[in-house]
Amino acid sequence: MDNRLNKFVKTILDICFYIGFILEVLVPFGLKYAVQLVMKLLGETTEYAEILNHYPYAVISIMLVGGSALLILFELRRMMKTVIEDNCFVEQNVTSLYRMGTYAFVITGLKLLRCFVYFTPAAVIVAGVFLFAGLFSKVLARVFDRAVSYKQENDLTI
Repeated sequence: MDNRLNKFVKTILDICFYIGFILEVLVPFGLKYAVQLVMKLLGETTEYAEILNHYPYAVISIMLVGGSALLILFELRRMMKTVIEDNCFVEQNVTSLYRMGTYAFVITGLKLLRCFVYFTPAAVIVAGVFLFAGLFSKVLARVFDRAVSYKQENDLTI
């Protein structure tokens, strides 16, 4: 089986994970400067000013969302290893899909909660995307669980 695409996707996930980790660590130190830079480039808009007006909350919410996103990337990387090994119908992937759904719901909740502190249309859109991603992940976990069961039954009959 040609694994080039699978390995390429795994590499992209690895790069995203490590860059995301670095950005997560830098949020408390660099968010204010990044927002100020964006405001200089795009002009002072209410959306970016609100980040500065609610700075401690913004840092905490961004870090919690970022941490959840990193956990999703971590689980995706684990799943890609099994795809590369041509052994993707395993219980580990069911667990990973279930966890990714939970992390997506956490992101949904955090984004919606943020709307009560300071509202942006983008937060609602992101919440909607992660709500559906979470639902899709939970459904896929059930599908994979059935596939794992069928595979185990098939392995026992051989």
